[in-house]
Amino acid sequence: MRALPLFLFAAVLPAQQARWQLPPGGVAVYTADEALEPDPPGGRLPGCPLPHATILFQSELHPSGSHVVADPADWRWIAPHLAFDLRLPGKGPIKARLSRVPGLGNLELTGTAATDAATGVQTFELRFQVQEPVLDTEEKKQRGRDSRPWFGGDGGGSLRLERTVDATAGVVQAFTARFELNLTLGPHHGLGPLKGTFTQSWQLETVRERRGRDFQARVDQAIQDAAEVIEHELQPDRPEFATRHSPTEHTCGEGHLALTIQTLLAAERPRDGPALQAAFAELHRREIRETYSLAVALLATDQAFAPPLERDNLLRGVIERPTPRQLPPEHAAKVAEWSQRLLQNRDQGVDAAYRSRWWYLAGSGFDNSNTQYALFGLFAASLARQDIGRGVWLAAGEHWLSVQHPAIGAARSLELVPLAELDAGKRTSAGRSTKARGFGYTLPGDGPAYGSMTCAGIAGLSLCRGALDLHGKTPLDQKLDAAIREGFAWLAAHRSVRWNPGPPPLRHHHFFYWLYSLDRACELSRVGRIDDWDWYWEGAELLLAIQDHNGRFGEAQLEEQCFALLFLKKAQLPVLTGPR
Repeated sequence: MRALPLFLFAAVLPAQQARWQLPPGGVAVYTADEALEPDPPGGRLPGCPLPHATILFQSELHPSGSHVVADPADWRWIAPHLAFDLRLPGKGPIKARLSRVPGLGNLELTGTAATDAATGVQTFELRFQVQEPVLDTEEKKQRGRDSRPWFGGDGGGSLRLERTVDATAGVVQAFTARFELNLTLGPHHGLGPLKGTFTQSWQLETVRERRGRDFQARVDQAIQDAAEVIEHELQPDRPEFATRHSPTEHTCGEGHLALTIQTLLAAERPRDGPALQAAFAELHRREIRETYSLAVALLATDQAFAPPLERDNLLRGVIERPTPRQLPPEHAAKVAEWSQRLLQNRDQGVDAAYRSRWWYLAGSGFDNSNTQYALFGLFAASLARQDIGRGVWLAAGEHWLSVQHPAIGAARSLELVPLAELDAGKRTSAGRSTKARGFGYTLPGDGPAYGSMTCAGIAGLSLCRGALDLHGKTPLDQKLDAAIREGFAWLAAHRSVRWNPGPPPLRHHHFFYWLYSLDRACELSRVGRIDDWDWYWEGAELLLAIQDHNGRFGEAQLEEQCFALLFLKKAQLPVLTGPR
């Protein structure tokens, strides 16, 4: 979140002006009709790769309740940001700025406002021009080797905006917008024209409290609807499940097949059902080589033989650690084969006795995504009674400590509320001063830190810490604990469920993977809330808002559909006793 994306230079209304009055942590849900004329190619709006949830979280508002402080998700959010700004005067001249619209930049807006005395409808006639934002020193460092502008948009247009504000209820009841666009998008969002007439009509449907009484029922239904989509698409001969051994192309077909199996098992589809039996048989027939695919095959097997209610028992303290699995011989043999192959895939460019990290295949090189997946797979293998060895976890811990980015800015207070306290309504944790340190795809100098990779770092550190707990104290314990907290401090500083947090050019990448990564990082350490951010509730409400009547989450592909369901199901088991 950024402090103030909209700055007004016109006079505002006096003290009695309207304020948003959403419930603490609540959400306003809107129905919306939107269209661009002429129709865009393929029916897809240019520069809008993210799912479009027409909702407003209370956490996205300024503490005063007067306006939105979250960055726009894309250019479709220009009108909502303006319509939701209750500082805008009801009459007279307006001069304003909307900052950092992805693919465009800063929008300088000028025009007039008028209010119909009979209806109370406020009308704004505005013109706008795009300007390139100035990056600060740290942002220039984050840009790394890519010299392209982060925004790079050009052009302008006009906007007629009408809104109805219910000042008593403290909500914007409705708004309509009509844009005349003559814009060019920047290099990270299509680098092409955005021209024509764009219309929006939003109407308030409901206001929901945080975790209201129907929340879990809505989530449960969404999980079952999503699972129907996935089960229908579980055909072992699907092209994306194909095995393609190549040193340069890493399609990970077996990994996609295994992810589909894991997801349906998490959704409580029976492992002895014909579809899953056939899928497992196909998985066992494959020669799996790639790190990601090996790891997810191990996770699918672990999901198949996990005891019922294991997560609940862990959170209630009935059991202290995940329970060792009892596997049939054919599954145990595959787990042994896959885990040994995973160990052979460690980066041979460093001494694995001191630093363990992974890439797609055996050889030299690594990335933090494959490395975290390898550790998930090895932890699952250890639950299946494979002896992974203390040295592997120590060397992997050393890797994660070596790739965490330097701290940016001063230390900040961080409160990690345990899952058990969140569910029970208790509050015993207290904030502690912590520096924010994220993770990127590889080394800190090769690219910026961003959300999904920071979660990968937290997950990798947590898996190492959880595995090492079985071996007694180690010299790394305090370092790992500190690094985990610093990763959570980075998430606290960049929190959003609308995009993958980080520099604007990266925010539209891997959205569903980001949510799944956030769930795993928090669940491993039993973190129910980061400061006042109820990450699960916001992520779930957003997914519910974009799920269609067939059960699909917007335009999610099969892999993304799985990530969304696994997030909703909270399928990741804790491995630590609680926030460190």
